[in-house]
Amino acid sequence: MAADAHHVGAAVESDSDKAHRRRLRGDVLGYVPGFVYILILYIIGQLVFSDPRAPLFDISGYQLSWVEVLLFAAAIVAMAEQIKVAKPGINNTTEVLLMGATAIIQIVLFALSAAKVPILSIFNNTEFFLLTLINLAQTAVAYQINSATLMRTISSS
Repeated sequence: MAADAHHVGAAVESDSDKAHRRRLRGDVLGYVPGFVYILILYIIGQLVFSDPRAPLFDISGYQLSWVEVLLFAAAIVAMAEQIKVAKPGINNTTEVLLMGATAIIQIVLFALSAAKVPILSIFNNTEFFLLTLINLAQTAVAYQINSATLMRTISSS
């Protein structure tokens, strides 16, 4: 009993408190959704490659184009984003909302380019539409994962 007496006023700190504090000390890039980087790569690819479906390189007879490489990267980023929000005990709502904001920006860019806004014509193609669909799907799944993780955390408390 005497051994516990000096711990009475000690604050209890959970792993989620430590992770939150680590995140606050970390840089802002941790909050940037992965699809922002995919969007940047897409824009660079549109400016660099005249034909994004032309073979970029050949690996043992398998020819890969810039579009295929970008869609592959987008799929990996989508899975990584879902893992990012699946940490038990951590409220990742901010990250999910930023993912949703990125998806909304992509929808707006696609809609405006489909409406023939000249400066946004690089977004009016199948590749960007597929990237937008991948982002929308991963954002919806990330929201569900974050919600389920938070509910599990709240119910176990």
